[in-house]
Amino acid sequence: MHGMQTLLATYSAEQQRALAQQLRFYSDVNIATVNISDAQNALSRHPWHALLVDLSESAHSGVDLVEKLLAAELAGELTLPSLLLACIGNEQPETESMLRLKGFDHILSLPLSAERLRCSFQPRDIAQPELHELHLLANHQQPIIDAMLSKLLQALASDIQQLDIIARAGTLLQIANLAHRMKSSWYLLGMRRAIRYCIVMERLPKLIDEGTINQENISKMRQRFISLMFKDFNQLVFLFG
Repeated sequence: MHGMQTLLATYSAEQQRALAQQLRFYSDVNIATVNISDAQNALSRHPWHALLVDLSESAHSGVDLVEKLLAAELAGELTLPSLLLACIGNEQPETESMLRLKGFDHILSLPLSAERLRCSFQPRDIAQPELHELHLLANHQQPIIDAMLSKLLQALASDIQQLDIIARAGTLLQIANLAHRMKSSWYLLGMRRAIRYCIVMERLPKLIDEGTINQENISKMRQRFISLMFKDFNQLVFLFG
């Protein structure tokens, strides 16, 4: 956590000051603040270790921002930080699992605490698996974990084979449906990079309809998605196959 370059994106100057003060009091990260509407520009101009998005005032808009950022990364327009963090109020209904499935790596509740910040600001390779969710689901029983891991690899192998079939001739809707299915497996395996790309591709038809995605980026995003799915699956086979 020491000296991590962190971009804090908020909706108001008042919340920006309050959160920055707490971050500086409880941690030793290097903080820069920005209005949430300027976050993409700030991310494209400078490398960061972490992005902290304040969802306490507008959770929906913050989730939409991260979706747009993930799409921009898949299109090659910017490189996102390895850590995507959300800050929520205690009374908000969003659960940690739901926000993780939207692309966030850790969820921080207000008021911030030194211990939660320390745990959240742990650097980790987003291309490597982390089996925390799998262990929880299996109640930390190793035989069950091993069996579930085998099933997940089989499911991904089938999905990868299907992806290979539709890679050239398949429709965007077919790829979107496959990305949605694969996301659940990647999530249980803690493959954060793969999760991020699936989040974009599962919503790609809708993002195109909304005008979020430029038509000229679609082919590039499709190719990068397919390449990364194969790369991360091969990484899992090397580690667990």
